[in-house]
Amino acid sequence: MASDGKSPDYYPLRWKVADGVEDLFVLHRGKAAAGVLLLLAGLIFGFIVFTGGDGDGDQEVATDSGSTTVAPTTTEATTTVAPTTTEATTTTTAPTTTTTTTTTTTVVVSERAPASPAERDATSPGAIIEMGPSTIRLVGGFATDREADETLTLANAVFPGIDVVDEQLVDESYEAVEGITFRLSAADLFGYNSDNINGTYLPVIDQLAAAMVAAESWKVQVTGHTDDTGPSDGNQRLSEGRAQSAANRLINQGVSSDRITVLGLGEDQPIETNTTEAGRLANRRVEFVVTP
Repeated sequence: MASDGKSPDYYPLRWKVADGVEDLFVLHRGKAAAGVLLLLAGLIFGFIVFTGGDGDGDQEVATDSGSTTVAPTTTEATTTVAPTTTEATTTTTAPTTTTTTTTTTTVVVSERAPASPAERDATSPGAIIEMGPSTIRLVGGFATDREADETLTLANAVFPGIDVVDEQLVDESYEAVEGITFRLSAADLFGYNSDNINGTYLPVIDQLAAAMVAAESWKVQVTGHTDDTGPSDGNQRLSEGRAQSAANRLINQGVSSDRITVLGLGEDQPIETNTTEAGRLANRRVEFVVTP
């Protein structure tokens, strides 16, 4: 700072001019713009006043004979617009009637159909004819009624005079089984640890033998079975003895031995549970599997 108390001048004149112009533009640009607008408005107004007519639309034409006032010529343009008629054409579309034909396929359910899946699964497939002295029961399962009817016809032919009860089931899930099983199972068919056939059941075996004599093409496999009481090796021998007893009865009734196969299956193929007395008695049985 100088000794006289004034600050030194650090900016040359060009910087001061530049700062003045900048201040005018930045700080006073609003006022300058307003002034310019007023000036322009004044110029436009003056131009209109000094160059315009007298305001009534008349034009003066100077001639040698004086002033002639020419009335403004008004040209009326008449435009005639012909009415345009638009005809709306309505197209009527006849309703389309779609006829849907529904074909209902009636699924024929056999009268022999299982009452439940459990009953179906508990029934072995194929022709199973349970023999008894007074009643023949048909208990196998077939895919069609035709097959079941054939078994019914066969049973009536083999056992004339004995009531035949048709308890066969028909369901398409059953697979075809080769051969016809004639089953002889009863609580008193065999005694405990015995291969002797109760004489009450011999007549029904004789009827089967007669059918085989008549049908010379039939072959039969005779199988013997036991319950699981006793040692398994003993039951195997016992089942073989029971099968042989039944086969001997067929041979005694005229069936050739070369048409008969004897097989003991021991305790391995029960048809009922071995946990009850009734089940064990049912498992003591013989079966004749006939192949036409």
